[in-house]
Amino acid sequence: MVLQRRSSIRLADIGEHRTAELLAELLWGQWRCPSLAPGDDASCAGPGSPRLLVKIDGGSIASNMAPWMSLRDLGWLQVAAAASDLAAKAARPLVFLISLGLAPETLLEELEELVSGAAEAARVHGGWLAGGDLNSCHGQGCGWVDVAAVGVARAAPVPRQPRRGDLVYTTAGRLGLGGLVFHSLAAGTWREDMESYPRAFMDMSRPIARLGFAELAERLPRGCLTSSVDTSDGLAYSLWLLSRAAGAAVEVEDTPVEREAIDYASEKGLDPLELALYGGQEFEIVFTVKPSCASIVEEEAEKVGLRIARMGRVLDGPGPRLLHRGRTLEPRGWDNFLGWSVS
Repeated sequence: MVLQRRSSIRLADIGEHRTAELLAELLWGQWRCPSLAPGDDASCAGPGSPRLLVKIDGGSIASNMAPWMSLRDLGWLQVAAAASDLAAKAARPLVFLISLGLAPETLLEELEELVSGAAEAARVHGGWLAGGDLNSCHGQGCGWVDVAAVGVARAAPVPRQPRRGDLVYTTAGRLGLGGLVFHSLAAGTWREDMESYPRAFMDMSRPIARLGFAELAERLPRGCLTSSVDTSDGLAYSLWLLSRAAGAAVEVEDTPVEREAIDYASEKGLDPLELALYGGQEFEIVFTVKPSCASIVEEEAEKVGLRIARMGRVLDGPGPRLLHRGRTLEPRGWDNFLGWSVS
């Protein structure tokens, strides 16, 4: 991209992910966090506080609130999203702040419902909601919910530094449910599907971040976990980020797709792997492990009650590239400016 032409480039031309990369490049010169690089799931407070992590996440109400969700669900969802990014870096949430943009016509009852959902999620995730900021917005469909979070990593935050030969794992329990829900929404069958697959719709409305990952990291020898990323933008895109960071291909050997997603795929004539790879908003954590640490990682995960599954490895071949049984997988993921797109 030529610098002289940036004045004519729209965000819709390059997408959210490329925009974020450009912003990360802009921040490199003044970056003060020694434990995490720009563009990772979270950052730290600076050289004196490499384990005090910060994160902000959010979006417009129109794009994040599905038709079956309540405002209380929306408040919950945005807190869970911020908590998940902290958890992916091995941090436990301490406190959350919320910023709201609402139309003046919004009812006080609606505001209270939204904030109550956020406060409830903050408690469930081990923190509390310490207020925030309230703004007005104007125009049809206006409104946003942003949540900032602060957390502490008792062990070293997990960076994004996978190496060739590393094993790829994921936390498990929701993979495929996002794909189920989003396919159902796009197909216009979500009312009927909610009755057949209620757990999927509940988990997508009120997910709980995998805080057990932070506990797992605390119990492992330093260096066993070489990278991690939250899967909220889709499993395939998260794997592609790890492949890019390693500069090597990632082979997907197995994916722990949930039974509901398998049944839904069978009913609708879909590939369950596609539902798992291209869903999103499931808030699982994909991470890479030094091969010599595989046994202890699996043993300690079981001890803390964290369900994990080995799903592949980082290869010697050039990347970024995703492979599965001899074919190349598209690294599609959610992009706020492009929708579902290929990286």
